[in-house]
Formats: sequence, structure tokens, C-alpha cells
Amino acid sequence: MKIALALTSAIVLAAGLVSPAAHAAETGKLVVFQDTPVLVDHPDPDFEANKSGHVFFFAGDLRNTKANKIGEVIGQVTTFDVTPDGIKNEDRFRELVFNMSKGQIVVLGASQYAAAAAPDFANNNAPVTAVIVGGTGEYVGVRGTVTTKKRPNGTYRHTFRFVD
Repeated sequence: MKIALALTSAIVLAAGLVSPAAHAAETGKLVVFQDTPVLVDHPDPDFEANKSGHVFFFAGDLRNTKANKIGEVIGQVTTFDVTPDGIKNEDRFRELVFNMSKGQIVVLGASQYAAAAAPDFANNNAPVTAVIVGGTGEYVGVRGTVTTKKRPNGTYRHTFRFVD
């Protein structure tokens, strides 16, 4: 009896230590398309692009799957040049706000590009996944991720996956 009770207690404790994300179930999906973004470079004209600390800002109209405008995305990307293992990398920290009629979705994330020379973000087509950190309106309390994929025509597809 004592062994069974100890084993049950250990299982309950172990289950409580498992990350909540391991139990998260997808509750919804939203796909939106972004027009080619308008880019605004760092406001300091003497600031060198593609160097550590370089910041650029962008905005683009958002459309649903029927191509109807449903809002806009605004964001900023900060570049860091980090080489901890001797391989030249360009890391980019992303801060995005998706403004839509039902509210906002706020997203944060980072991506890393390994290359001999800093790649041009506009030419990089690798999908990037970032975390949803919150929202307003119908998106209050929303959690999950968004995966952004650049399309061949210069527009973007954002796939939101919401979880409990």
C-alpha cells in the first residue's frame, strides 16, 4: 500500500513538472496574407545597415484568403552580429503587431542566418516562427505561434496557430 501511494505521488508530481506547452492543444488557425512591406530604415542616416544594432521598421496591409483587406502589420527588426562558435551569424529580433478589425495580435521572435556575409533579409525565404505574446479585443489572452513565409512575389503568408 505504501509503495502504491508513493508511486502515485511520484507520478502526480512528475506530471506537474512537465512543461504546460507539452499539454497545449491547437485550438484554432488563422491564415493572413501581407502585401509587400514598406520598409523604413534607421532614422540616423549615418548608421550602417546590416551591422549590430541596425534597426528597420516596416508596415504592410493584411488580407484574408479572399484578398480582402483586413488590417495591417507593423513591426521592427533589430540585427545582431553574433559569432559564439566561430561561424558568422546574423541574428534578428522581431517585434510585430497585427492590427485587425477584431483586435491586435502582438508577436515576438528571433531568427538566425549563418552566412559568409550578412544576408539580405529581403532575399531570405526561410520560414520564421515567433511566439504570440498577447492581444486585444477578440485576441485578449491568445497564446500560440505565427509562422511567416516569404512568397515568391514579395508578399508574406502568416499562419497563426492558437493553443490552450
